[in-house]
Amino acid sequence: MSPLLSVLVVASLFLVVAGLERIPRLRFAPTPFLRRYLATDAAWYLVATTANVVAAFVFLPQLSRLAIPGIADAVGALPWFVRLGVAIVVYDFVAFAVHLLLHRSEALWSVHKVHHSSLQLDWLATTRAHMFENLVRQVAAQAPLFALGMTATTVAPTLVIYAAFALYGHSNLRVGPRWLEGVFVTPRLHRLHHIPATSQHNFATILTVWDRLFGRYIALDSSPFARFGVPGAIDEYPQRFVAAFRQPFREARARSRREICNHVGVGGVQRG
Repeated sequence: MSPLLSVLVVASLFLVVAGLERIPRLRFAPTPFLRRYLATDAAWYLVATTANVVAAFVFLPQLSRLAIPGIADAVGALPWFVRLGVAIVVYDFVAFAVHLLLHRSEALWSVHKVHHSSLQLDWLATTRAHMFENLVRQVAAQAPLFALGMTATTVAPTLVIYAAFALYGHSNLRVGPRWLEGVFVTPRLHRLHHIPATSQHNFATILTVWDRLFGRYIALDSSPFARFGVPGAIDEYPQRFVAAFRQPFREARARSRREICNHVGVGGVQRG
């Protein structure tokens, strides 16, 4: 599967989920299709697609040079479906670790807030993420795959499968039996991550095992009218595209000023 084909497949999946969300018996919360800030999320979708294209055509050729001799040969000798399974598990774990880091680092959290600023979870919520975050996630999660000797023919479908689960988890759907949550993430589980009170749980995208191992797993029912958004700033965080795109830079400048103030005492006297 070529990078361009994978982008087209993912775009098709978005349209499929958008259609399923129009079916009342499959929909979790009653929301109109032409909801508020739909244009904003459409802009973020274009940003995410651009980031994916950049990662595929700029970073992928460089990442392909990371193959570790010996390990790459052993992995290359595995049947294709086994390589794909390994790639999915490794990619999902690294993405989980990166997601945790996005919440724990003040600088990265200021970028990740863009994703949590979604007031509605549906077919477009997945791609409301800053370009910097997209590139960080793409490069960090793909690098180990190429280091293991995975080729583009394995990495590309891995990305499609991961994107499909991310889209499913962020959707406004109530499909997915409870027994499935023993292994896979469902919208019921990931929805809790976007509710401020439970945002420090359910970080995984495909497999629930990572949250279980790190004590981050919870399984609760949420109300269709529960509010999503940035913890402590649901109503204050900017929703318009340009303002939200600039917000991490504003916060970075504010952190820089705080650090200078902490380093330099009142009246310009430098602290010892």
